[in-house]
Amino acid sequence: MNNLKPFALTATLALAIAFTFSCSSDNGGNSNGGDPVGSTKDSCIRTELEIKANTLDEAAGACNATRSEVLAQLSSTIGNCNKNDLDFDKPLREILEACNVAEIPVVSSSSGVSSSCVVGSSSSVGGSSSGTSSTGGSSSSTGGSSSSIVIERGTVEYEGYTYKTVKIGTQWWFAENLRYNAEGSVCYAEGQLNCNSYGRLYDWNTAMNNSATSTSNPSGVRGICPDGWHLPSHSEWTELTDYVGSNAGMKLKKGCFYDEDDDLCGSDEFGFSALSSGYGNSSGWNYIGERGYWWTATDIDENRAMYRSVSYNSSNVTSSYLSKTSLLSVRCVKN
Repeated sequence: MNNLKPFALTATLALAIAFTFSCSSDNGGNSNGGDPVGSTKDSCIRTELEIKANTLDEAAGACNATRSEVLAQLSSTIGNCNKNDLDFDKPLREILEACNVAEIPVVSSSSGVSSSCVVGSSSSVGGSSSGTSSTGGSSSSTGGSSSSIVIERGTVEYEGYTYKTVKIGTQWWFAENLRYNAEGSVCYAEGQLNCNSYGRLYDWNTAMNNSATSTSNPSGVRGICPDGWHLPSHSEWTELTDYVGSNAGMKLKKGCFYDEDDDLCGSDEFGFSALSSGYGNSSGWNYIGERGYWWTATDIDENRAMYRSVSYNSSNVTSSYLSKTSLLSVRCVKN
């Protein structure tokens, strides 16, 4: 148990940042501790969590934040972890170990300032600009058998939330589900914690913002995505899975969906971080913790549209169709 007092914690965190991060920026050499967002509460929380030495309560205290604000920054990282492991008195490293989650990536974002941070000795620098905000981040080699894969990360700000992004092949994807509170969107089972963990769910017409179907690559359908981004067509998903290769589902999933002993647990080696967000329809709620579903911009008729899915019991990314009134997750792709 970490029992650091606030004044001792401040000194400890300063040393941790100094020894853990090596950062540079293009704004005249000004660097602010590996997170160029500034002194906003969210960036403070992310910086605290990236150090992984303190407890969740200490992270909240250091940033004058509530527990829910800390959870909002942590939920997309831990994915489908057993919520019993979210003990605010535990050091974060213990929670990550219990959830079988790897290192938290450095999150960087700013307006007019790009920054690059190197974590460890095996990382290299990368980043890209989005249509709505500057994106920056780190490119780091993944471990295991895919150690040659370099992940290029970034961020984009949209409607008050900073989304992680990742470059896979030539495509830039959201690395988390959209959580934009569009009219008609919902949390799974109408539970706010599900929105915190998995993002919001949308019917097809809402996701498309009532645009016409598209089979093109790129789709040309912005839908409810940020300016400069769009809802991917069926063929854009195919480009993604073709690039990732065999067992694409396992490579894009983040951790174990259903059973930690499952031999189909995800490696998330491309940083896509697919979660088991489930879906809803007129019959109720289905498959949270087991499967994730995402709309494409491609329909098959007046009533049905194509989706892509990953599952606890498959190594692939599957494709089929559902009623347009079904409630699914959304990922955005850069124009």
